Amino acid sequence: MEPWYEWSFQEDYLKIYAHRDENQAMRELEKLLTYIPHKPRQKVLDLCCGQGRHSRWLDRQGFDVVGVDLSSVLLQEAIKNTLDLPVQYMRADARRVRFNEEMDLVVNLFTSFGYFDEDEENEQVLHAVSRSLKPRGYFLLDYLNPDFLTTNLEPFTQTFMKNIEILQYRTLTEQYVHKRIIIKEDETEKSYEEKVKLYRLEQLVPMLERNHLHLQYVFGNYDTSGFIASTSPRMILICRKNKNL
Repeated sequence: MEPWYEWSFQEDYLKIYAHRDENQAMRELEKLLTYIPHKPRQKVLDLCCGQGRHSRWLDRQGFDVVGVDLSSVLLQEAIKNTLDLPVQYMRADARRVRFNEEMDLVVNLFTSFGYFDEDEENEQVLHAVSRSLKPRGYFLLDYLNPDFLTTNLEPFTQTFMKNIEILQYRTLTEQYVHKRIIIKEDETEKSYEEKVKLYRLEQLVPMLERNHLHLQYVFGNYDTSGFIASTSPRMILICRKNKNL
């Protein structure tokens, strides 16, 4: 059976997250970037770029952007919406990107980490990030906060978009947050799964350190508020690579 991430990110994903646009990308990144020294034409890797909303916003800020994703459907959407910009898009598994100290900044946004069952596989993503970065380059990881989820998880939401009904069921186990999504459109019904492995800060930091990604800042949301494990909705890490692998 194919892993969930190989079949969930299709055309229906664009319907589920249609409200996520470049204006929201700006709100998510604008303040965070003030903590990362940067200048025009630096090279940025948007790892797990999806339909490219962050890639396009970063390009408009003067970066040279490469967006990488595994989903050919989302990449096609990204290309379609980026015809007026020089963003490069590539299809690749996040564990196996092959850049070699080319990037000034790598971003991994909107909880695109923790997709694999084994810790070693998730750490392969961090290894690929570190290998991609120039020495003293920066890594921005936008991840969920497991402790916040334990008390604030919404077990069920229902939304309507024209003739589409979207049902989302969420459950939490010791190691994972699971989401089951049902999309009802006209006479059809489709079901998808999302599953993210949970890592707390004290688990993430050693994984990052082993890959020469040294923590500089931890924020609890996109507004750069301080991280408080019990109350912060996000866990956003800014790291710096300080040596070669």
